[in-house]
Amino acid sequence: MKQKRKLSSIQWFILLWLAGFVGLAVIAGLFRLLLYWAY
Repeated sequence: MKQKRKLSSIQWFILLWLAGFVGLAVIAGLFRLLLYWAY
């Protein structure tokens, strides 16, 4: 069984977009926690 590991450009775009979105959400959540603890 040969597996194709090469992703198409569209799949890469979606993966990167999702990764960026999740990253932003995590950063925003941490920032909110820091602000919550600061006050």
